[in-house]
Amino acid sequence: MASIRKFRGKFNVQIRRQGYPSISRTFANLTIAKRWASATEADMERNLHVVIPDNTTIGELLDRYEEEVSPTHKSHQVEKYRLQTLRKYLGDKRVSALLPSVVCKYRDTRLKAVSPASLKRELTILSSVLNIAVKEWGINLQSNPVSMVSIPKIARGRDRRLESGEEEQLLSSTGELRRIIILALETGMRRGEILNIKKSHINFARQTLLIPLTKTDTPRTIPLSSKAIAVLREQLRGSEKVISIGVTTLFSYTARGLSGAFLRLSRRHKLENLHFHDLRHEATSRFFEKGLNPVEVATITGHKDTRMLMRYTHLRAEDLVKRLG
Repeated sequence: MASIRKFRGKFNVQIRRQGYPSISRTFANLTIAKRWASATEADMERNLHVVIPDNTTIGELLDRYEEEVSPTHKSHQVEKYRLQTLRKYLGDKRVSALLPSVVCKYRDTRLKAVSPASLKRELTILSSVLNIAVKEWGINLQSNPVSMVSIPKIARGRDRRLESGEEEQLLSSTGELRRIIILALETGMRRGEILNIKKSHINFARQTLLIPLTKTDTPRTIPLSSKAIAVLREQLRGSEKVISIGVTTLFSYTARGLSGAFLRLSRRHKLENLHFHDLRHEATSRFFEKGLNPVEVATITGHKDTRMLMRYTHLRAEDLVKRLG
């Protein structure tokens, strides 16, 4: 039975019939789409139909994924930029022409501009789009070409810590950015967790903060230091005219905007190879240096895997010497 769906001004026809693989084609005209569906089903009925390559493009699949699937993901804003990259390089190619060799060419081109880790994230999205297209959108694809492509080994995780004087340079910034940096160093929160803070999440009496949306899909409540409490109160005072309890977030930055502002700040002070996420590394290491055990640290940072937690933890040898005596 044929089904016709209008998507971004075009008409996608999907036909599922026993004895034939699911087929799909996209047309600019509804009348032509109906005629093709009727003719194809008639040929199937008389055993005359020959399966022809699907003319659907990768760009059409990426568009549909961005509209229907990506908004259900917490990381949809980040996904948006990766989808744009995939669309730029692969958007005009037909699904039926997406051979492993094409994906390999994409891999080699992108590795000239991004790290293996970033490439892996892009290919993971592409693989997900293709899997959904086969399972749910009637796309006829014998195998997922992404699974046949090798990806260079991802380098060991970053171990960047703040050097002497760098924290003071970062805190020479003013306003919202300065408060976010302090909060990151005091709590070890991820960028998205900080930017999603609402007034209703803060319990000043107990000095705790609820983080309902996390990377691991497990809400957690973390303790707040006196410094963290102070900057949250300061941010609330500066935003009280626009904050509606339980509705508006405390901070106005977008994820991309915060990363950009932090990068400009680092460059202004000539702080080399420093990313905003490195503040989470720094905070986690400081928790251990204060004497907290792995369970206590994981409760604050939200790490589920102890191995991952230890990868984020980089104790300074000179600090350990003090304990050895």
